[in-house]
Amino acid sequence: MYTNSDVTLYLYDKQDGKESYRRLFVEAVFWDDVKQANVLKTGQKDSDSVLLVIPEESLFEDIAFTPGKDLAVRGQCNMTIDCTDQKSMSDSLGKLRGHNHFVTVMTVDEKLYGGEPHYELSCK
Repeated sequence: MYTNSDVTLYLYDKQDGKESYRRLFVEAVFWDDVKQANVLKTGQKDSDSVLLVIPEESLFEDIAFTPGKDLAVRGQCNMTIDCTDQKSMSDSLGKLRGHNHFVTVMTVDEKLYGGEPHYELSCK
């Protein structure tokens, strides 16, 4: 499988009412910026997105995605997201956004069969 980047995933988890993000660095993924534009009656509306393909062989552990909550940063990112309260989480996400461009995982398509098992993530 063709790969062109590394990615840092921030995987969302909520247990016993406590939210957290676990950082996971993954090497050898395919990151494709998809540029799209829709022309509406009121004008043009851009809808850029990212297709992220993660080969199963690039993962060293089982992974569970939470669409709409998980985040992805292209390359290696060492920032942590503080989830002690809503303000801390908001501040951490703002800091992450300020230093790195991140996208939110919207859908996950598990293609864990055939010669090249992988995950296809559609992100915005």
